Amino acid sequence: SFTSGKKVMILEKKLTAYLGCKYCALVSNGTIALDLALKALKIKPNDEIIVPAMSYFSTASSVSYQNAKPVFVDIENKTFNIDPNRIEEAITRKTKAIIFIDYGGNPSDIDKINGIGSKYDIPILQDAAQSLGGMYKGKNIGANGKLSTVSFHMAKIITTIEGGAIFTNEKNIYNDILTRRNI
Repeated sequence: SFTSGKKVMILEKKLTAYLGCKYCALVSNGTIALDLALKALKIKPNDEIIVPAMSYFSTASSVSYQNAKPVFVDIENKTFNIDPNRIEEAITRKTKAIIFIDYGGNPSDIDKINGIGSKYDIPILQDAAQSLGGMYKGKNIGANGKLSTVSFHMAKIITTIEGGAIFTNEKNIYNDILTRRNI
């Protein structure tokens, strides 16, 4: 088919090899990637999702698509990324995920953010829309957690004019995304 044919599968395989992850699902844009990722995490109405206070509106609006509540956490002055030292104070019993971005391709403190997620058993979603091609401690940005998304919008580092991708190492999440992508 036009939207999921041979060339799409080839690009998905090349992206998984590049990032070193198991699964990639290409979608129509980065916003849809975030939306489907949150659906795969089973985000429900009234859940709280921690997001950076400064980002493109898709980061928070994708949370609103689930009828969930974005909880904004301030950014670091030097990196413009979410301040990992402020994440824990925003966590409540309703917190069901943490989304972070790597502003302008500048990596967040991914280890610290993943550590907070592990400590509270909260999934981490990396919105790597601006950072495909970047590195963090010798690993490609976009494959540093449970789930990540990228955008291929023409204003991004790597572009296909439009489009997005979702990356994971978990087969159940990948299958959920494939099912929803084709609805």
